[in-house]
Amino acid sequence: MEKKKGFKIPTTCALLFMLMVFCAVMTWIVPAGEYDTEQVGTLNKVIAGTYHVVESTPQGPWALLMAVVQGFYKSAKLMFMIMFCGGAVEVLQKSGSIEAAFGKIAGNKRLNTKVLVLLVMAFMSVGGAAGVFANPVVALVPIGVILANSLGYDAFTGFLIVYMGAYSGFNVGWANASTIGTAHPIAELPMFSGFSVRVILNIINFIICYWFTIRYMKMVKADPKRSLNYEAGMQTSDYMGMPHGESGEINTGMTWRHTVSLLGLVVAIAAILVGSIKFKWSYDQMSTTFFILAVFVGLVNGMGVDGTTKTFIAGCAKMTNAAFIVGFANGISIILANGNILNTIVYWLSIPMGKMGAVMGANFMFIANLFINLFIPSGSGQAAAVMPLMVPVADLAGITRQVAVQAFQFGDGFSNCLFPTAGTLMGALAVSKTDWARYAKWMLPLLGCQIVLSIVSLTILQSIGWTGL
Repeated sequence: MEKKKGFKIPTTCALLFMLMVFCAVMTWIVPAGEYDTEQVGTLNKVIAGTYHVVESTPQGPWALLMAVVQGFYKSAKLMFMIMFCGGAVEVLQKSGSIEAAFGKIAGNKRLNTKVLVLLVMAFMSVGGAAGVFANPVVALVPIGVILANSLGYDAFTGFLIVYMGAYSGFNVGWANASTIGTAHPIAELPMFSGFSVRVILNIINFIICYWFTIRYMKMVKADPKRSLNYEAGMQTSDYMGMPHGESGEINTGMTWRHTVSLLGLVVAIAAILVGSIKFKWSYDQMSTTFFILAVFVGLVNGMGVDGTTKTFIAGCAKMTNAAFIVGFANGISIILANGNILNTIVYWLSIPMGKMGAVMGANFMFIANLFINLFIPSGSGQAAAVMPLMVPVADLAGITRQVAVQAFQFGDGFSNCLFPTAGTLMGALAVSKTDWARYAKWMLPLLGCQIVLSIVSLTILQSIGWTGL
């Protein structure tokens, strides 16, 4: 008798398209509305109290399908950066440079894996808190995956080391220009005020993320089939990195070509970080940097023009799925924007906040921002949309403006690590070949701890009247 097939979770792209369909249906149900805005410097600020209903613009089947294409067009630069990054990493792997370097690390018997992971995650966390590793983190995930594989772990471990390390700082960043840097001027607070409290929150959040990462690593070592990268029928070697070669020996044969190639990688990463901070580099410059790196490494290692080109294109091809996921994720925001229901959702959430006490209102403000981030995944975009509304509500409810800013930051930050509308998250997961649905199930307990951290922190900070001045 033939067994009935059980329910199978859709692929990430299919799941995102289903979410697009849901959002399109919502544009027929939720009234369209908008706020008046004003230009203040470079910000387009929402004017509180000006919400009004506008003519409905429901999104039908044709608009839904158009949003797919528009989502790809809107995110084209990020998609190409992901593919160019994959091409550069493929050339590096073909050269044997990364394998040789990480082989040395994995072959060091004095190496404490927990300490290594701690150091890498701490570095990423500081960079995330300073706003450096917002978008570039996607480009660094492949390096984390290779490091994890060289230590004998799966690709998801590499994702955790790099992405979760960076976002343990980004989510509560004490010098994050895109979130705190946007919210503080709107709340009329000194830029990056409340620094010491946010550093403490960063440390606590880092400890939580590090503990969950080490816990996962112990779990997959004990039972590799519990890996998020495991599929039925896979051999352990198919998804768990093996630090030993076929002969059982660690590959530690570093040549001068390997050394020069790795120096090129270090220079490329440094250029991306410095360019992002000092020169406001976008995806264009990052993609160009990866292209230059690929050509340099290919020629140094004797691949020639033809060999380098073929390897680079093969690496880009491996990242097609990751790029498509980002495109579909952006399609969701286009449906919501074209349907004019974003401001209505924000308005509905702001109503109960004005009727609560200060402590409860601060916590509801956090929950509201957590929900809003599903629809406005951009940190700066969400700050510009909600902070002009949250500030007067906070004043009426007796919530300090610094607490209101922190409620926004918690809500925006922590949900960045869960919601499929976050293009950076979906790109990073795709690079590590991790299904979003499986990841979401794993992530919920961690997010639960972060929600508890948020509620406890906001309750204490509002109770003591924290102003951060």
